Amino acid sequence: MATNAETVLFLPGLGAGVDPWDAQLRALPAGFVGLAPEIPGLDRAATPGEFTIEGAADALRDLLDERGLERVHVCGLSLGAMTATQIALDAPDRVASLVLSGSQVRPHPALMAVQRTMVRMLPERTAQGMAMTKAQWLGALQVVADANFRGRLASIAAPTLVLCGSRDVANIPAAREIAAAVPNAELRIVPRAGHPWNQQFPELFSRTIGNFYTRLSPQG
Repeated sequence: MATNAETVLFLPGLGAGVDPWDAQLRALPAGFVGLAPEIPGLDRAATPGEFTIEGAADALRDLLDERGLERVHVCGLSLGAMTATQIALDAPDRVASLVLSGSQVRPHPALMAVQRTMVRMLPERTAQGMAMTKAQWLGALQVVADANFRGRLASIAAPTLVLCGSRDVANIPAAREIAAAVPNAELRIVPRAGHPWNQQFPELFSRTIGNFYTRLSPQG
């Protein structure tokens, strides 16, 4: 990594596939470098049922320690955004800023139950195409269903950019709630974008977060 560069930790959504942040890693503004690990506990070697958002946040802090990174910008989408929120809550001194796209606060139980039912009906090869097993997929969905950040968001002090695609209808209420609860947050609903819009509109996503980071940078 470049000397004195600020680091952006990119965290993907569940089953995001291979290298979901390639476009963003290439397009970071001058003075920034990227780090894009898998979500700990969801790789192929992980034991189904061992994943937790808190455990993933702990493991990512260990990764930062291994890399000698005291403080980073954290950018997450979907489950990655929820994990980013957990890091900011558990270790606020490690987070320079947050970008939360398509995140959740307290997922709707009925919607999550429907999602798990649909996944149970899918063949195992569908999960394999997302580099996980179906048991890992279902376990992660249960963890998401049980998550509840409500009442804790006001303690996040890091500058926060809350993003959601206008077609990501299920997550827009949560985006509005996060932006209203986090003291130093701004909200942007992105026209025509769906849920994984970092891949759907990579240039727009890269430009959006790049402008945010440039504004935060002392050289910006």
